[in-house]
Amino acid sequence: MKKSATSRIVIFEPDEEELKKALVGRELSPSLDAFLKMLLKRKKWARKINIPSGRDDVAVVLVFTSALKEAGLEIFSELHIFFAGKIFVEKWQLVGERERIALLPKEIFRALDISKVRVEGTLVSVEFCVPSIGGRRAETLVKAFDFSGEVPRVEIIPDPLIREEPGDGPLLR
Repeated sequence: MKKSATSRIVIFEPDEEELKKALVGRELSPSLDAFLKMLLKRKKWARKINIPSGRDDVAVVLVFTSALKEAGLEIFSELHIFFAGKIFVEKWQLVGERERIALLPKEIFRALDISKVRVEGTLVSVEFCVPSIGGRRAETLVKAFDFSGEVPRVEIIPDPLIREEPGDGPLLR
């Protein structure tokens, strides 16, 4: 890995033009450059790109996606982590196809914010700021992704903003 002399790059609601501007003077590995360009072409609702300082082979991208299913619309947040040519995607289901969107609290559609990305060996740690909800203070959530072995391409998990209460169904954090 070649060290980059510039600071971290954070781009909100990026498009290809904004990405070009942010990368002026910054060298990225060819595979990371191709990954970012491909992601922006295929995922129209990219919310944030975070490239840590001192790295040319790591990026974390937060994306919204949807799929029209037979019973209704599914909405996901996706976290795309690129590290040294490997890609891991974690999908958080915000709305299932049978759920009525109008009945869900508005807070469910608020995105987590990527605040830090750290790399230690083959471990990529992503720190999120979970938005304040219902008068509660914002929380910090840290997830670690191990790239040492085979990396699963896509993993679907519940939205980190929702926690299950036994017998009560989903509640906001």
